[in-house]
Amino acid sequence: MCGIAIQVSKAFAAKGLNLDLLGHRGPDSRGEWFSADHRIWLGHTRLAIIDLSQAGAQPMIDSSTGNVIIFNGEIYNHLDLRRDLSGHSIHWRGESDTETLLLAYKHWGSEMLKRVKGMFAFAIYDQHRDSLFIGRDRLGIKPLYYSHENDVLKLASETRIINHPDFKPTRKSMGAYLRYGASPAACLIDPTVRSFPPASFAWIQKDGALSFERYWTVPFKTASLTPAPASQVRKLLESSVRQHLLADVPIASFLSGGIDSSIVTALAAQHLGSRLKTFSVGFEDASFDESKVAEEVAARHNADFHRIKLAPEEVIELVKLAVARMDLPSVDAINTFIVAKKVADAGIKVALSGLGGDEIFGGYPSFRDLPRLQLAARLPQWIRNCFKNLNGWEKISDIPAWPCTAIQLAVWRRTFFSAFELTRGGLLPFDLDLVEIPGLPDSFSQISWAELGGYMRHMLLRDSDQMSMAVSLELRVPFLDHDLVEYVLMLPRKEKEISRSPKSLLIESCKDLLPESVYQRPKMGFSLPMRAWMKGPLSAFVQRGLDSLSEQNLVDPGFLRHVAAAFQHDKLHWTRLWSLVVLGHYLGRLNRQARA
Repeated sequence: MCGIAIQVSKAFAAKGLNLDLLGHRGPDSRGEWFSADHRIWLGHTRLAIIDLSQAGAQPMIDSSTGNVIIFNGEIYNHLDLRRDLSGHSIHWRGESDTETLLLAYKHWGSEMLKRVKGMFAFAIYDQHRDSLFIGRDRLGIKPLYYSHENDVLKLASETRIINHPDFKPTRKSMGAYLRYGASPAACLIDPTVRSFPPASFAWIQKDGALSFERYWTVPFKTASLTPAPASQVRKLLESSVRQHLLADVPIASFLSGGIDSSIVTALAAQHLGSRLKTFSVGFEDASFDESKVAEEVAARHNADFHRIKLAPEEVIELVKLAVARMDLPSVDAINTFIVAKKVADAGIKVALSGLGGDEIFGGYPSFRDLPRLQLAARLPQWIRNCFKNLNGWEKISDIPAWPCTAIQLAVWRRTFFSAFELTRGGLLPFDLDLVEIPGLPDSFSQISWAELGGYMRHMLLRDSDQMSMAVSLELRVPFLDHDLVEYVLMLPRKEKEISRSPKSLLIESCKDLLPESVYQRPKMGFSLPMRAWMKGPLSAFVQRGLDSLSEQNLVDPGFLRHVAAAFQHDKLHWTRLWSLVVLGHYLGRLNRQARA
């Protein structure tokens, strides 16, 4: 796991970007490379995970072709790829997956992307073509952003290194962020920066022109029911977790005590045993503490258990630190940062996460709310308009009108502010438009696709990356193995809802791994008493964020007062006010940096 940065200059020599801004992503080493005419610059900061020697350093050059690679991520099947390349008389100089990717490109070109399993964003300079080949993983696990201005193209793992120093959010980019609690990939908070699309590659010539080509989509085929889905899910999960254990450093697991993290931990422990370090957050307040269940899971599988004890005073300081470390603002992310920092402080470089299980197996309320949402969508517009001024019900005013798809309703359900509220705040609403995937068997799979391409991609995956890499920790997500995702998406609903319990197919496939205490209790998750803290010990921090936002004249002051008052009177969920607080601190920090 690393940080990458690219500069392509059409009219003059590239100067390179400030790699200090990506130092947290790769504290072990850094390097840079210029093309012969200095029009292309590649920069890299390294967190050494596979092949810790200098043979894994980047930028890496293929001496036989002159091709150069910088790479962020992990290729989990890189040993299989090396075996596939064994007939090409390759002399391997090291054991890194970076070298595997570079040599795979030499022999297969862009077609290598269809063979690769992993999370990645990379750039390869092709000396023969004198151009760059850029690729990103199928589900958008690893980030890549770009900006194109004044004949200079910049790409990087984080926006902070390519943001325009004097950028101002637009009414649209502000509205998009507040609408979803995180900036959708199609409308980032800095309008000069865009997100490189997942499952895509691009060739970049010296003029910096970008044209994207998609190399993956969910196959249009019905999933085989032989063997039984539960046994096939188990087989795919075991394979994915085993591949995600590839590393030359110790591996840990985030163990919340929930179904997803418990399954990942159990399968990992089958291979690593006591060598698997598990970390669970424990609170002094028992109502927020799941660590006893997590400890039961670890003990069942002979894993090394670590309980992270957090006092409220410490967590509050970590909340503030998390906001300060964000590359892009988010209403979420705090939980991930707290766990990641504690795990990294223990000397760990790699951790497994259960992210993705809810999206593909139906763990969210959105899978069960569809009938009610469809009824609301059938309401005449004049009735829906009546909800505009009702605290807590404003969103109903802009629910998609019938007829609409399950994808549209699932995306709408994830909104924080209604179009009416944003307009009242002087902002332009933004509606996320996800690509419809033909051939999905039913509304269950459509909701999965909406959660994968919406909430997960622009919030959960981005937050997992930015908050773990902020403390130099690589986070791996075995549930997002694309073979597993494809298989489960194409299963019909009846095969996934085999009981009334959420995620019943997943539970059935792995029940032997889990104590009953894991799956026979309500979903809890790692939650913090944010409402109480925002009214108490975080109140000054909240006010500073709102003041910063107000000082920049980007949001109508009356709207800010209205939201703050509704929160104080318990008529508004805390996340809506928090999204404004985070945005204020984020923009204030950028303004201070621009003036420095």
